[in-house]
Amino acid sequence: ATAQPATGKTHTVNMVGDEKGYRFEPANLTVAAGDAVDFIMVSGGPHNVAFEEATIPAAGKAQLTANIPNPAAPLTSQMLLNPNEKVTVSFAGVAPGTYNYNCTPHLAMGMKG
Repeated sequence: ATAQPATGKTHTVNMVGDEKGYRFEPANLTVAAGDAVDFIMVSGGPHNVAFEEATIPAAGKAQLTANIPNPAAPLTSQMLLNPNEKVTVSFAGVAPGTYNYNCTPHLAMGMKG
């Protein structure tokens, strides 16, 4: 699949690690076809976004991977190391469904969205 640019709204999800724990803020998000999500490293990094392959629609996997800039692996972003770094994931051309994700380094600490 070829990356498709977002044509709709851009949502923001902060990636946080602090005394309250590791989390995505907000943890739940509804996006429309064509929207994008800015995942922003706020604190407690490194963080990444790894979509859970077993839980997402098969029809969405290739397009979603193509829409992640410079993916580290299928469905997985590069690590964000510094505050205010971000990865923007477009959902243009991605099949409707539920797309669960996590932060690979902090999955054991419950960092899921």
